[in-house]
Amino acid sequence: MKGVYIDNNLVYKVVDNGLFTGTAQVKRTNGHLIYEEEFKNGVVLFSYVYFNGKEKRLSSKTIFNPDKPYVLSKRYEYDLQGDIFEIYTYNNDGIKILKEQYTNGKVSYSCQYLGNKKHGIELGYRDGGEKMTFRCEYINGKKNGTEYCLTEKGIETKKEYRNGKKIK
Repeated sequence: MKGVYIDNNLVYKVVDNGLFTGTAQVKRTNGHLIYEEEFKNGVVLFSYVYFNGKEKRLSSKTIFNPDKPYVLSKRYEYDLQGDIFEIYTYNNDGIKILKEQYTNGKVSYSCQYLGNKKHGIELGYRDGGEKMTFRCEYINGKKNGTEYCLTEKGIETKKEYRNGKKIK
């Protein structure tokens, strides 16, 4: 990272002020890699964060919009075993629109967003993503519609919401 600099969201080489193509890294004094970014013609494409440890294990991977420097496109979060446990999806302007969580490689939770507020359908699953256990709709961060829950014992409950207030 010491060999590059950022100007107007583009990354340049310190040596000749040309647009940077390649990988820039941050390492601890002991040589442990903690962060790196990949660039093409000065535009960031990916960033990687690594767990602290003896092995090089990925903690998160961020994909950037190649047409809008430093605008998020997608972010993957990994557990210590290297499996994906969360994925965040962003629209063309870098606003979060979807969060998904995974258990054993299958979707266990999904929620639509508009920025930092839930906006759309929220779903919960168990049994490897086979059985829906929760469903609710949100508008601008507030529950709106029927909330459906299925307990571990198989008991179903339904509640009605309008603009965040329980009506039934």
